[in-house]
Amino acid sequence: MRDREAERLIGLALARHLVQGIAALGVEQIAAAKGLGRLTATDIRACCSCPTLDASLKDGFAVRGLDIASASRENPVQLTLAGSVAAGDHCDITVQQGQAVRIMTGAPIPAGADAVLASEFADSEGDQVLALADACPGRNILARGSDVTAGRIIVPRGTRLTPGHLGLLAAAGVAEIPVFRQPKIMIIATGSELALPGEPIAPGQVAASNLVTLVAEVKAMGIDADQLVIRDDLHLLQEKIAPLIEKYDLILTCGGVLDGDKDFTMQAMDNLAVAPVFHRVRVGPGKGVCLGMKGTTWFFNLPGGPPSNHVAFLLLAKPGIYRLSGVADPFTDYLSPRLDRTLTGRQGWTQIFYGRLGGDGDLRTVTPLGGAGRLQIMAGADCLIELAEDQTCARAGTQIQKVWKIR
Repeated sequence: MRDREAERLIGLALARHLVQGIAALGVEQIAAAKGLGRLTATDIRACCSCPTLDASLKDGFAVRGLDIASASRENPVQLTLAGSVAAGDHCDITVQQGQAVRIMTGAPIPAGADAVLASEFADSEGDQVLALADACPGRNILARGSDVTAGRIIVPRGTRLTPGHLGLLAAAGVAEIPVFRQPKIMIIATGSELALPGEPIAPGQVAASNLVTLVAEVKAMGIDADQLVIRDDLHLLQEKIAPLIEKYDLILTCGGVLDGDKDFTMQAMDNLAVAPVFHRVRVGPGKGVCLGMKGTTWFFNLPGGPPSNHVAFLLLAKPGIYRLSGVADPFTDYLSPRLDRTLTGRQGWTQIFYGRLGGDGDLRTVTPLGGAGRLQIMAGADCLIELAEDQTCARAGTQIQKVWKIR
């Protein structure tokens, strides 16, 4: 029985290949200011230059650099004040030889001026200005388009937008942006023994901690997921899940994927005509993970044990969400640090261990976690250590090929 089951299981590499086949949902236009965390669907070009004209970097005086080339505190040069200009003003003043214009930070450079003498290097009284230092052409001037040039690509396709990107888009006059649509997600925990978050936990019950963990994991991706708890009843599972299929892009279920008397999830999937993509994977923990599809809705059926549930989500379901969200390849962002203690695996299976990273660069290490309860280990980990199918031992001090950051 066990051998026949092992023959049906697929390897983690094939499971990843099948998840990579999940297509992005499509593109929508949103306000650029609301794009934090979203993934750009096209290259984005600047609508205008920034600054839109030559502007002052300092409070001071706009001058002709040649006029004060010899100025110093010992040899001040006298100039005549010809006016003033502040940020946002329209400036119609032309600076003539021997003249200066009082200027504020961000104000346009008047015609005829080619430098700004900072206030600390000048004295003024009435319409007279004494230059106490020189200012070569270009001094304290932010040239038009030096931050952003109109028409240039400022954010490439596939960029996850940060606060800095949003500021850049605003400076470039970009009001709306095309981004990949985020999936609508439902997370379902199954089990008659489950107590909802906030409810007292009676003898024989367990908290729906998987549900809480997965909702938080999806939230950390910038997506708000809906949640539901369904007791162990095949008819009830089908009745509750059926109307959700047209409403959600992805449904995650927790529990009921194995072969126990009350493991109804996969039977419900069959009865609902969910087409299987894969059914269980040679990975531990997380073996029970399954992937299916009905219409345009994807299903990840995750096992119920907390480490198995969490690992299956992180290894396969989370990358599946990233694929739906437009990420080109969610399986490339891994580290290869050195182990600080020996790990043993199982031939033909990918073994996963929770760990904590230390050091940096060539000195980066990873420590497998153990010696505590499984939920405490999950809470204390910041990475998953992957021991490949063909690797039954990884010794302390050697480099591990794939370590996945989870925090």
